[in-house]
Order: sequence, then C-alpha cells, then structure tokens
Amino acid sequence: MLNICSVIRHACDWWCRRRSWVVRWLLALVGCVGCYAPEPQAGAACPAGVCPEGLECSPATNTCEVRAVDAAIPSDATPLDASPGQLIRQQGTNHAENVTTLSVTLPAAPAADHLLIMIGANLSGSLTTVSGGGAIWSRAVSSVIYSNVEVWYGTTNGSSATVTIGMSQTAAPMWMSVSEWSGLVPLGPLDGAHADHDTKNPITAGSITTLHDHDLVLFAATTALPNSFTSPAPGTWTALQGITTATHLQNAWYRIVTTSGAQAPQVLQSRAEGWEAAVVAFRLEP
Repeated sequence: MLNICSVIRHACDWWCRRRSWVVRWLLALVGCVGCYAPEPQAGAACPAGVCPEGLECSPATNTCEVRAVDAAIPSDATPLDASPGQLIRQQGTNHAENVTTLSVTLPAAPAADHLLIMIGANLSGSLTTVSGGGAIWSRAVSSVIYSNVEVWYGTTNGSSATVTIGMSQTAAPMWMSVSEWSGLVPLGPLDGAHADHDTKNPITAGSITTLHDHDLVLFAATTALPNSFTSPAPGTWTALQGITTATHLQNAWYRIVTTSGAQAPQVLQSRAEGWEAAVVAFRLEP
C-alpha cells in the first residue's frame, strides 16, 4: 500500500508542476485522497453485514471488528436469540376427537439443548404423560376445570422431533401445540408459573413474579366455541400457532421481558364462556 501510494504521489506531483494551480488542486484531490485516507476503524456499525476490507462484521454487536469475535458484549446484554424471530425455531399443532393419545411431529429435528414447550389439554381431565422429543418432560402448570390447559417443558437432546401426550381416562377431545426455543438455560429454566379459570372477562392466569432478567413469558388461554380472543395486554405479544377443534379454541402468545418482576397478562373473549389460562416464564441465557 505504501509503495503504490508513493508512486501515485510522484505522479501527482509531476502532473501538478505542469498545470495551473486549479488543475493542480483538482488532481491532488481526486488522485491522491485514497492514499492519504485513514485506515478503516473498528467499532463502526455494519447494519447490512458488510464492512470495509480488513474488517469483519461481528454477529454479537453488529459492528465492524478486526475479528468477528473481538466485539465486547456487555455482561447484561440480551442473548442474540432473544429477538422473537430468532428465539422460536419451529412449532407444530394437532388435535383429535375421542382419543387417548395425540402426537405432534415438528418439521425438523430439534437442536440439542434447545427447550421444547408443549401447551395442550385433554378435555376429560389431566394429562398423565408427555413423552418424546428427546426430552425429559416436566409439568409447569395446569388448570382442568372448564376447557383445560396444561404447559409442559423439557430440554431436548435432538434425537426426536415427535412429542406425544397421553391420558388414562376414557377417550376425549385432545389438542396440543409444540414449539422449539433457543437461548434458554437448559437446566432449571422455569422462572414462574400460574394458572386460573373462570367464566367472565377479562381472562387472566393471575400474576407471577419472575426472579431473573431476560425471561421468555408465555400466556395461553382456552375456551369453548364459538368464541375469539383479543390481543393480550399489557405489553406487545407475539402469537403462536392457535388450535381450533370442533368445540374449543386454544391461543398462546409470548414476549421477552428484560427486567424481573410481576407478570399478569390478560385478554378478552368475545362471548362469556368458561375458560382456562396459564402464564409461564422461562429463563434466557445470561
């Protein structure tokens, strides 16, 4: 770079000695500015993922760095996967009438150490088993008075994409949604859960108090048809895939919270009917 610049400077000087001061100034500006420009500096933003030659765009901070791993990440930063588009990896739903078991197969095998979450119900009572998905499942919360809702979770080893729920009672309507999430702690991810039931508006699962910053909060509601839900409040929520059976409706939503404290979402239904609701928080990786 230095040798090339030296040649260009000599060429500029040679031409400038033979031209007027105006031409001399123009040539110096156009022909030599590149050689006197400073080297690209680290730390500049790379919103399009492109950096000057010699620098790399760091995925951690979206800035240009000498090496992508050089960018400093604040200790309290939200994980990269904490944006809704990245946190949830895939999801699937299923429902059937008069069955004792029901399964959902995700579009692809989940990644090891990701969290699988099952939201579903058996209309005649509590689920007795949740299995598959390469996970050991735990019940986070349930309410089985009217339309029923249960939330189960497990960290997958990536060996299976199929999750099955079962019951010991007589055959009845069943429904379930399964979702895969990244960026959550694989051990002890549950940070709070509560469920409730009633027949009047608004629908609320009650309140939970999270103990950790950067949580994934899920809110689910079920009710009998014909019916519909508004969007939850307070805050902005993203809807998961809903389920509409012959007789019941299940909707679920999620949001990322970045401070610990009370979480008490609520939603309205269009027609007064017996409902169930659950709110659950899972810890994001620090």
